[in-house]
Amino acid sequence: MNTRTARLMTAAIMLVAVLGFSLPAFAQQYTGRIEVTVFDATGGVLPGVIVEVTGPLNQTVVTDARGEARFLNLTVGTYQVHATLQGFTEYRNTNVPVAAGVAVPLQIKLAVAGAQETIFVTAQSPVIDTKKQGTATNVGLDELQNIPTARDPWVVMQTVPGIVMDRVNVGGSESGQQAGFMSKGATSGDTTWNIDGMPITDMSSLSSPFYFDFDAFQEMSVTTGGADAKSATGGVQLNMMLKSGTNSYHGNVKGYFENEGLQWTNMDPALAASLGSKTGSGDRTDQFTDWGGDIGGPILKDRWWAWGAYGKQDIRIIKTAGAHDRTVLKNASLKTQAQFTKSLRGSFTFFQADKLKWGRNADAFHTQPSTVDQSGVGGPNQFYKAEVNYVIGNNVFLVGRYAHVRGGFQLIPEGGINTPAWVDAGGVWQDSQSTYITSRPQDTINADANFFKGAHEIKVGFAWRKASVHSTSTWANGWYTDTYAANAGYPIFSGTGEYPYMSVAVNADYASDVSAKYYDFYAGDTITLSRMTINLGLRYDRQVASVLPSVEPAPSDPWIASVLPAITAPGIDNALTFGIWQPRVGLTYAVDEARKTQLRATYAMFTSQSGAGAAGFLSVATYRGFYMDAYDANGDHIAQGSELIQSSYAEHIDNGDYWGYDPTNPNAVPKSINTVGDYTTPRTHEIILGVDHELMPNFGVSASFTWRRIMDFNWRPVMSSSSSDGYINGADYVQLGTVNGTLPTGIPGSPEGSYAVPYYAVAPGTTWDPAKGGVYSVRPDYHQSYKGFEITATKRMSNRWMARLGFSVNSWREYFDSINGQGDPTQTLGSPNINGGYVVNAAGGSGKSSIYMTQPKYQIIANGMYQLPHNIDLGASYNIRQGYPMPWNYSTTGGFKDPLGSTKRLLLPSDFGWARMSGAGTLDVRVGYALHARRATFNFDFDLFNLMNSSTILGREYRVTSSKYTQIAEIMQPRIARIGLRINF
Repeated sequence: MNTRTARLMTAAIMLVAVLGFSLPAFAQQYTGRIEVTVFDATGGVLPGVIVEVTGPLNQTVVTDARGEARFLNLTVGTYQVHATLQGFTEYRNTNVPVAAGVAVPLQIKLAVAGAQETIFVTAQSPVIDTKKQGTATNVGLDELQNIPTARDPWVVMQTVPGIVMDRVNVGGSESGQQAGFMSKGATSGDTTWNIDGMPITDMSSLSSPFYFDFDAFQEMSVTTGGADAKSATGGVQLNMMLKSGTNSYHGNVKGYFENEGLQWTNMDPALAASLGSKTGSGDRTDQFTDWGGDIGGPILKDRWWAWGAYGKQDIRIIKTAGAHDRTVLKNASLKTQAQFTKSLRGSFTFFQADKLKWGRNADAFHTQPSTVDQSGVGGPNQFYKAEVNYVIGNNVFLVGRYAHVRGGFQLIPEGGINTPAWVDAGGVWQDSQSTYITSRPQDTINADANFFKGAHEIKVGFAWRKASVHSTSTWANGWYTDTYAANAGYPIFSGTGEYPYMSVAVNADYASDVSAKYYDFYAGDTITLSRMTINLGLRYDRQVASVLPSVEPAPSDPWIASVLPAITAPGIDNALTFGIWQPRVGLTYAVDEARKTQLRATYAMFTSQSGAGAAGFLSVATYRGFYMDAYDANGDHIAQGSELIQSSYAEHIDNGDYWGYDPTNPNAVPKSINTVGDYTTPRTHEIILGVDHELMPNFGVSASFTWRRIMDFNWRPVMSSSSSDGYINGADYVQLGTVNGTLPTGIPGSPEGSYAVPYYAVAPGTTWDPAKGGVYSVRPDYHQSYKGFEITATKRMSNRWMARLGFSVNSWREYFDSINGQGDPTQTLGSPNINGGYVVNAAGGSGKSSIYMTQPKYQIIANGMYQLPHNIDLGASYNIRQGYPMPWNYSTTGGFKDPLGSTKRLLLPSDFGWARMSGAGTLDVRVGYALHARRATFNFDFDLFNLMNSSTILGREYRVTSSKYTQIAEIMQPRIARIGLRINF
């Protein structure tokens, strides 16, 4: 090693060391690699061979003493490999696909030069990755473009074994909405979202801050488990790889169209009428359009490339009762890459996503003025990324990255931010709504390095990330009028509870300011032996959450401001801190010399990611307000300042109708009553056993068994001086009684017969101090267990066809080792409290509030395409899974006489998840025709979604106490056709 190289290596190692740590979301690899080993005809290795790869990136390497040449951090796509050595025949492979996180092993044999000077290789590269460490699905450009889908990442996710979504998207009917989902013992809150390998996860909602232009993707990668030390959580690791420029100009123009005239009907008119439909149909797609394009190519051939894209979706839905919901998604992307020297290359990426939504929350309980319009804060959400790659010789690879995300959104009432809101006697919002504005910026710096020596590949990585959230919520005038509360019997102390007296909910402006910093470090060694690969890794994560100072102004009315003044809430630095070491071990073994069959086993420990607002429960910035009365002198149903009855304030305060402040000392800044105990984040232990086999060229199958134990969950029990543990848990409850009844009959999948469900309350003599609040601590004697088996088969596009198949069986259950692991032992909708019962997750995605998910016992996925003669293509996608649970429940208010929670929603079946609706399955098909004209190809697509026009029930009213008990609430949207045109060049 010369002096200059030694200095560069020293500087690089110091740079990595200085950066110190990396973030919890830096998990998903977005690049791939090609690993070449060159042999002569006798099987001896050949050093000194010049190996060149060309494609999305160009690079040349000379094989080392082991005959090896490595190409790391390659942009996903198809490459050509060319190998030459004087005195030997040339090798040329024109079709080497590189996928995200995949190592492509190429074993090249060169013969002594003779009459044939070049060996042309037409076979595809191996489908078995000898360094595979887990379960991952890579969805490439062929599948993204040629399989009929609703064209968003959430739809792609539902085709991955082990992932279940909270909705069925028929031809884009649910696009533009954040879907909730579960995966292999992990909720959607542990998902890490990435663009080109950099984290974009909104650390407030732990979801994606963006919606996407489907045609900007070169590939999507979905990882659901494994021992890669870069993986931060046990949740889904989702990465969208954008296209890039190459040495050839290329591009795409696309347009898709649907409307109500292309849609069938699948709902009984009588049922539609009972749900408030005036047209005899259920939810429908009024219009769906998706258009845009991209173009890329060289700015300076072999040195500098660029690519850009623009796309727009317009999704208009008509709800059953006639309300309109419109979402517009606009995306713009730009990527440029440059090869500065043989060893140094860099790139810059810009991504912009704008979501505009009109009529959010449109339903039977919101008039159009009381719905809200959504848009970005100060403009569209944006992502900026800069990356530098540096190679030292053939054995040292260094990468440094920086990214900034400008995230957030605002919800503005259509009735206007200065228009008072009110609720009528039927509980329907009128005229306006509250205004919500949230800003969520984040910054990330990370770096990794790969060092090769002999059979070892040493990997280290470090990074830092900061995410902040600033949110405000305000009401016009500082209050809303609640006529519904008055007429429903709410205590109106100044009158009879009848019109013209009104109940008024007064609210100070709410402000929340929180932030979190994330650090982590990982190191690992990959040892490559003859047929065996051993992966050893260790990862350290540290998460620090803080509360920032915030100002909450008083309402504008002078008298209200005197009893609900402005406050400044102080900040709390490093309110929650947590750090953990996580080991990772992986082993693969090729059964045969040709490496067509491989066995693998991995062990990994993961921690969960904490949101930026994890410490928010310690903040004194709270929703502050109280109830009072008003006299509707002018009969407009809206309380004016002159109509407020000031004397009613004291009566409501005496009755406890206030929140978030001390009315006896309103100027005092509240003190946090919550504390932190033995806080940690949940951790997951995972074991995966698998086998991979190449059935034929370009066709591989894989089977995996996954076991997980999830433990160290946190909870916030109420502190108690009479409990032996210092807080109230299941041991402090006694049974009060039993709810008896009979389940409905005639509903497929539902149990029938009588039920007797016990309910509980805090035992007499148990004491607690409300001023002490709750304690954030580890939940004792409680864990969850996941077991799943999956089989996948992938056929690359060759010989006129492609396919991807998947099947999985899943079981995710919770266990209480003692009563101390429970709070209230009552079996409720949100907490079934069944030892050995299914883990339940309520739908958390946009637009869904009554769906409860458990891991499906079975799931089948199949999609594929076949190229017929005369340029006709046939494509299809089929998905079916076990139906959603039927959570029959009994709801009451105040009837259980439990001072810590008198309102409960009791689960009526004895085992949540046993009663199921019919399996939710969809079959979508495409007929396409390709017209070739010089460099351009015109693809005419005709898609049919929900081909069988199924009317699968997705939701019912399960509350025994509801007037709509057993009524169907939602069914799958009917069959719809989509017309598309794609022009590729």
